[in-house]
Amino acid sequence: MIGVFATHQNSEAAKLVVAALRRSVCHDLVMNAVPASLADSSVSVSIKPDEVLGEQLWLWLNKQPRKLIVFGKLPSFFCSRLGLQTVEWPGYPEDWAYSKPAPAGGFSESAGSIRYRQKASVFGADRWERALERFDFSDEWNNLGYGAIRADGSIWSLEQPVQVPDECVLADLIIEDEIQFTYCGQFEVGPSTVLWFNRPVGPVDSFEWRLVERFLTDWKSESQPCCPVVSEVPWGHDSAITMRLDCDEDITSAGLLWSTYREMGVPFSLAIHTDNLNDMTHHAFLQEFVSSGGSLLSHTATHAPNWGGSYEAALVEGQKSYDSIRDVTGVAVRYGVSPFHQSPPYALKALCDVGYRGCIGGIIRNDPEFLLARGGELAGLPRGFIGHSQQTMLHGDCMLSDEDPLRIFKAAYDRAFEVRTLFGYLDHPFSTRYQYGWTDEAQRIKAHRHFVEHIRTRSANPLFLDEVQAMEFLRAKSAIQIVSDGTGYTCCNVKAPDGLAFGIEFKGNCQRLTNGTKLI
Repeated sequence: MIGVFATHQNSEAAKLVVAALRRSVCHDLVMNAVPASLADSSVSVSIKPDEVLGEQLWLWLNKQPRKLIVFGKLPSFFCSRLGLQTVEWPGYPEDWAYSKPAPAGGFSESAGSIRYRQKASVFGADRWERALERFDFSDEWNNLGYGAIRADGSIWSLEQPVQVPDECVLADLIIEDEIQFTYCGQFEVGPSTVLWFNRPVGPVDSFEWRLVERFLTDWKSESQPCCPVVSEVPWGHDSAITMRLDCDEDITSAGLLWSTYREMGVPFSLAIHTDNLNDMTHHAFLQEFVSSGGSLLSHTATHAPNWGGSYEAALVEGQKSYDSIRDVTGVAVRYGVSPFHQSPPYALKALCDVGYRGCIGGIIRNDPEFLLARGGELAGLPRGFIGHSQQTMLHGDCMLSDEDPLRIFKAAYDRAFEVRTLFGYLDHPFSTRYQYGWTDEAQRIKAHRHFVEHIRTRSANPLFLDEVQAMEFLRAKSAIQIVSDGTGYTCCNVKAPDGLAFGIEFKGNCQRLTNGTKLI
């Protein structure tokens, strides 16, 4: 059992961290707890512990082998005992924490970045580096998939300008190649270990979450408690991929790219902006697409920014698009795709109330709480409604002009492969108004072919899924139950969609997960 401890002042960050942990280790192994129950936990997570809780955690760590993860400011009690030194903030955040919009044919990054040291290799994070903020399209998309680390005092912000002893540093804040202060550290306290991120929500919105998973499931497995992590990649495969088109305008123009993906043997999904169905020329194409096994999602009725701006408007968007797709194709869509990838909490609640099972969105520009390192349940929403972040937009606008045009997209997939993330990317059909930066269909098809070739070269056994298959897999994963009896774990309610199976990581091993699987 993982106990999450946070005061009321830190409850916003805590609920996001609880949900993130549950997406990795399952719902039942994570509890938002009161300090009085600290002794019941073998693994604890604390958000900005105050001085009183800090002293309790210190005693808890020294009593027997345990694990502690701290997100945000460390109490002075810890700072003095662990040898942390306060340093100066590195000038105005405007100069290093923010990125300019991306130029055409390039990308843009903040001057500040996080760089992991060789010591982090024990968690598979050797030499990782990421900008605090970056864009590949305007000031909207980061095709590498992660969220922004702010310097604004919010829960998404760097928090404490401190330098930890060199031997304890896992990652630094770097500006112009100079270390400013510590972002991530690891400390040995008595028989226990502390993992610390200098941010109240930790890395919940980044591939760096994999470091947390490795700490929970692998670290010192012979002497410290470990938690199982359910893999986001189906068992028997080394990566999983989805591709979709968001049909904002001319749906039928998707035909040539669809034919290309059929030739490559790769599933293809369409998210439908249903006002387009007022033009009946699209109906026959969609009916053929569905009869051929194509996967459909809702992309709202009117493509209104922020789902119309209110819960009530989002209800209408979700219901109208559901009805329109059903009327034209007979398909009862289960999942929505956010317009402009804007996914405010009221819209997610509305989708849930309309009857959808989940939503795809996630973008660095807005709604940071919907940028998820792992897909699955969402903070503040009922179980059974899931979210999945897919921020890699394969557009002509984002092709690099001065080197391999696909370099960023290849890097995005390679990182997802490395950290075992279900990887999704998207494009849009052409229209008479806009071609999304592609010069023509031939150029677009060539780029898509090369990207799929890269995936198949990088991975020995990739699994291409359509969006509905992928979301159903994540939804079934969210329903898995794992029970701890003090000596080990027993797994139940393991119901993978047809043709798929779950894998589970524990103490350095990954095995197929079935009902009754016991982990000791």
